[in-house]
Amino acid sequence: MSEQARRTKTVFDAVSALKAAGGSVFRPGDVTAHLRASGAPFGAWEVRGELTNLERLGLIVLDEDSATWRLVNGASFSVEQAKMARENG
Repeated sequence: MSEQARRTKTVFDAVSALKAAGGSVFRPGDVTAHLRASGAPFGAWEVRGELTNLERLGLIVLDEDSATWRLVNGASFSVEQAKMARENG
């Protein structure tokens, strides 16, 4: 797994953990705080960039009115999809 794919998967796993903990929506700061608490700190802009990658993959969606994100039901991370999205994005 490439370093880029690993970062995207780490952020996806954090988003999934937030949902599993009962969160239906999240903001980038929620992901940053979760990663920091998990011992894998990411910068705010790094998280924001990975959220864009996850959105491009169709795994999360942004509600522009509330400025919150949500995980798409049934979403799962695929390294191959991530690689294709990066090549086409």
